[in-house]
Amino acid sequence: MAIDKESGSAQLNNVTRICGNTKIVGNITTQHDIRIDGYLEGKIKTEGKLVIGETGKCSGEVECKCVDISGSFDGILRVSELASLRDKCVFTGELHSDQLSIEPTVRISGQIISPELSKKEDKKAIPIPPPSPASGGTPDIKTSEKK
Repeated sequence: MAIDKESGSAQLNNVTRICGNTKIVGNITTQHDIRIDGYLEGKIKTEGKLVIGETGKCSGEVECKCVDISGSFDGILRVSELASLRDKCVFTGELHSDQLSIEPTVRISGQIISPELSKKEDKKAIPIPPPSPASGGTPDIKTSEKK
């Protein structure tokens, strides 16, 4: 049992489990952790951790705090904290995370996107004006000078 820090009372470990030989097609929204050892196709949104076990398969869109994948994932995965791709993981799709741990035996096909770097690159993009004919082909860049 876990102890609730705010109230000090004991509570059961709230984990949504999808056991092996179970197939779910649909959406899950929860504040708690999720563990998949079966198959889930759809959308998942959790404020907790998503664990996909070695026998687990997930296909669709996921938003979570942390993820730990030992099985397979196909789709778009957005992680606000740590994404861990473990031994035997097969990942296909897009992974959006700034913190990433990948073991050497992981197989990946797709994109890994750092949301934090994407934000910085968007802010730094400064257009350069086209060259003017009067300057002999060099761009006219004006700066303000103090006199």
